[in-house]
Amino acid sequence: MRVCRRLEYSLTVLELGIAMAAFIAMLALSLADIVGRNFFHATLPGGDLVLRNLVMWVALPGAALAVAAQRHLSLDPANLAKRPRWQRWVGTPFNLASSGVCALLAVAAWRFWYGEWLAGAETGLLMTGLGMILPFAFSLLTLHFLLRAVLVRAVD
Repeated sequence: MRVCRRLEYSLTVLELGIAMAAFIAMLALSLADIVGRNFFHATLPGGDLVLRNLVMWVALPGAALAVAAQRHLSLDPANLAKRPRWQRWVGTPFNLASSGVCALLAVAAWRFWYGEWLAGAETGLLMTGLGMILPFAFSLLTLHFLLRAVLVRAVD
């Protein structure tokens, strides 16, 4: 259990750092775009596309942080997971099912991203690199749900 808790803590620190860095980059890019438009009547080429991708770099690590904090959307029959005794019984299967769904989405996202990477000369390597957030985030969500499936048994 201690290893799982440490791994989850390390992941949350990493995800928080990624989300904060992306948020700071969004602010800086937005500010540069505003200054460029108002004073130089020009914008950064591709700036809008980069901003759209940075939104995902903020939101998707945030989703993983929500899973780690057990504050994500959960569908529990009759809200049984609110009761600690029942949480040990229903938490593990629900977290395993969620992990399975996220794993399938991660595989699909990695395949899609790899296809985009092969066509990177057409779309630009920066945009292809920023597009890595989808497979990266679904892989993190898979891991978080697996950790939650193990750690929910430790709830007393």
